[in-house]
Amino acid sequence: MKKILLTGGCGFIGSNLTDYLIKKRCKVSIIDNFTKNKVNKTHKNAKLYKLDVVKINNIKKIKNVDIVVHLAASADILIGKQNEKKYFHDNIYGLQEVLNFCTRNKVKKFIFASSASVYGDTKNKPVKENFTLNPSHYYAYTKFIGEKMIKTYSKVNSLTYSILRFFNIYGPKSDAVVSTFLAQKIQGKIMTIYGNGRQKRDFLHIDDLCSAIWKTMNQKVANNKIYNLGSGKSLSINNLKSKISYEKFINLEKRNDDIEISIADIFKAKKELKWKPKILMDEGLKRILKIDYKRLKKLKIMPISKQKKIIKIFNKKSKIL
Repeated sequence: MKKILLTGGCGFIGSNLTDYLIKKRCKVSIIDNFTKNKVNKTHKNAKLYKLDVVKINNIKKIKNVDIVVHLAASADILIGKQNEKKYFHDNIYGLQEVLNFCTRNKVKKFIFASSASVYGDTKNKPVKENFTLNPSHYYAYTKFIGEKMIKTYSKVNSLTYSILRFFNIYGPKSDAVVSTFLAQKIQGKIMTIYGNGRQKRDFLHIDDLCSAIWKTMNQKVANNKIYNLGSGKSLSINNLKSKISYEKFINLEKRNDDIEISIADIFKAKKELKWKPKILMDEGLKRILKIDYKRLKKLKIMPISKQKKIIKIFNKKSKIL
């Protein structure tokens, strides 16, 4: 029985991954500070530690961990000025403490949730793992730094790792764009689109992501490697709106440095991990509505006036960064 420790295990990805790993008969422990976007605050079949990830080394009861999956991070792209210090504190210092935990406890493998945003603007090309990285906002920059830290730490401390660059992950329990659009429709509110909606994104269903992480855990070929995890296809925001069949929308100001087209080259993951995504968007939308309808009906939607204000703040900052 594998012993897995998830940081940020009560968020969208962590909660779904916990359910998946328990079905695989793993023994799962979770560290989470129960800040925003925590969709599951209890897991009857997992051991839960309520604390900030930067305090992970205060826990003495977690022993003989086989694999640590580091999901915990401040992930909002649009952040207020007062949150900047906490942002880097959580994503950089927090990562350092988790790496120290892995060394002290002789963890066999460390899996890091990175992001497609580290690539920046790739001029509409499918991105390969060896592309030059050019992060354009705070979240992407902390992931960029995190990857560098892990590689260096691995050399110094002989830590085995895998870095997984997530593209746009969607599914039940999420509050990202797909679920937000569905919630806006269910609640009869105006759907908010940043820019003209022609931006294309690579959407991967959470179930496909969990299967990829599982393969990463169990195959030595993944050791000390980086993988893109996406669908390998792109879908425009306008086409997503059409699939949801909702015409009550408004186009807000575009975010500066918003990438026009994001699409993963997943050849490496297919070849080495023997993995490929199976769930298309139409099926993914059906699964969300079947499983997550009640939550979406109550999901808190940010007022349009507040969205406009935060976008303006972000655009001013991005010019400096």
